[in-house]
Amino acid sequence: MAFWSGEKLLEKVESDAIVAPFDEAKIDCSAYTLTLGPEYFVSPDYSIPYYDIRKKWLQPATQEEIKGRWQEVPGEGMVIPPGQFAYLLTEEFVKIPHEVMGFISLKFSVKGPGLINVSGFHVDPGYHGRLVFSVYNAGPSPTRLHRGQDVFLLWIADLDRPSQYVKPSTQAPRAGISEEMIARAERPIHSLQQLSDKIEKLDGDLALFKKILWVIATILATGISFAALIFAGLRYYSE
Repeated sequence: MAFWSGEKLLEKVESDAIVAPFDEAKIDCSAYTLTLGPEYFVSPDYSIPYYDIRKKWLQPATQEEIKGRWQEVPGEGMVIPPGQFAYLLTEEFVKIPHEVMGFISLKFSVKGPGLINVSGFHVDPGYHGRLVFSVYNAGPSPTRLHRGQDVFLLWIADLDRPSQYVKPSTQAPRAGISEEMIARAERPIHSLQQLSDKIEKLDGDLALFKKILWVIATILATGISFAALIFAGLRYYSE
């Protein structure tokens, strides 16, 4: 199994329609850079009473006239909170030939702060469609991304013979994140930070409860002592 060089990517990716739309500038050494696409889904936050379990759409980059000059405005952004799971979709469609296999990862600039790819690391021969990445934010801070951002990497390696993708070739190319995928990930995730916040809150509530008990015990003890003194005084005068 030999991985394609940057020169072979330049030669074959556009001519064989392996990535569409193709951009020569997206070839990074021996990998092709893929960008964040139009859809995403982030697992719901349990701390929000009415959490949203729908996938979201991102607006693409636009050209706007700013101070007399046309400038590109980045695409709409999204946030993956710490401890949360997300589905990310590529902008590009990939069409893997039957005689090669794709390998995928996240760029270090994205995964360095703690974003982990948990969806697997290969693309089957014969696959056609956008790629869906399952990711988890294991870092301490929110991960912020925007549509059109360079997020993913695709490598291609030769096989010793053509291999058939298990799905029917007549199946329509994957264009988005399916509702079935979202249904499997719609339960809220309790992140470590959220659990830590809940424990701190419980500790605070317990400390308050102890103070209230101490105050009640002090009042009861004072009352009992006062009642004992009154009883002793009445008994003394009665004798």
